[in-house]
Amino acid sequence: MEAAIFLEYAALGAIWIMTVSLVFPLLRLFKGPSLPDRVVALDQISVIIVSIIICDIIYSRNAMELDVVLIISFLLAISPMIIARFLYKQKSDND
Repeated sequence: MEAAIFLEYAALGAIWIMTVSLVFPLLRLFKGPSLPDRVVALDQISVIIVSIIICDIIYSRNAMELDVVLIISFLLAISPMIIARFLYKQKSDND
């Protein structure tokens, strides 16, 4: 029983730490000097949000959100490749 309580407190602490850590990628997203920097910042924000959802699953003991995490993770694995291909094609068309 004590391990479950510790796990809940650890998940709650991790949620707060990750919420605070969203500040830096948000700054890079809005202030980024180039488009690839902004894409990386957006990817980092999405990974942090998925991690927050996973910690919320641990904290609330509600496994119904696991499907959402699985779908979002799948989209997050594919989207940077699509954006990189678009940026590569855009660069080669300008040359």
